[in-house]
Order: sequence, then C-alpha cells, then structure tokens
Amino acid sequence: MDPTKVRIERVDGLPVDAVVRLYRDGGWWREGDDPSAIPALLAGSWCVAAAWDGDQLVGMGRAISDGASDAYIQDIVVRADCRGRGIGARVVAFLRDACTDGGILWVGLIAEPGTLPFYERLGFRAMEGHVPMLFRLRDDGKEHA
Repeated sequence: MDPTKVRIERVDGLPVDAVVRLYRDGGWWREGDDPSAIPALLAGSWCVAAAWDGDQLVGMGRAISDGASDAYIQDIVVRADCRGRGIGARVVAFLRDACTDGGILWVGLIAEPGTLPFYERLGFRAMEGHVPMLFRLRDDGKEHA
C-alpha cells in the first residue's frame, strides 16, 4: 500500500462489515455489539471521514456536532497493517478542517494514553483543569451506584 495514494473523503455511509472490521482491528468491538447499529451511528455523525486504498476501507473517523457550535472527533481508527504511515493524522486533519471550515471553532476529542504528541502535532492541546467523564450502564442495564 502506498499511503500517498490513500484518499480521504467525506461519506454519508460505509459498508457495515468494513466498519466492524476496523473496530475489531482497533480493539473496540466487544462481544455482543450489534452491527445493525452502525448505519445509525454514521448517520448521526456530523461528518464521517473515510480513508480508502482503492476500494478498501483502511481507516475512518467521525465528528459529532450540531453543526453550529462545538464538535467532538471520535472513532479514529486505521487498519493495523496500515498504521504508522500518516493515514490517521490525515483523517483527524480532514475532520478538524471540515469543522473549522464549517464555522465550528471548538473541536475537542479524548485522546488515549500515549497519543498526546500525535494530537499536538495536529494543533490540539490538553484541556488543563478538565477531566473526561463517562456514564455507562452496567451489563444488566442498570446504572452504576
């Protein structure tokens, strides 16, 4: 694969099986996750960026926003055998630029441990004094106490 020939484009949807493969490859797919939720996940995103090597989906990411105020970039994932070639950075930059070009000037994300330098190279900074938080139901569907 020649990373200079990988094209990044905004898409309205993606093949469910290709997204599931990427999520599995990224370690994000849990046993019991429902692939039928993928179309709604993509449709509910303000912008979905896909990285294509020919007709093969090798990476993706999405921005969630109301299109007027803030945006959050998430689900940046690149196929394992294509990582380290700048594709993820191009996906993040594409989403960042789509947001700012659309007038959205506050663009945030939650970085995994060890990825701060990657995002800093793309203009992101740690939000000092802020803590990312998560609400998650227990496996039995009840709230954590």
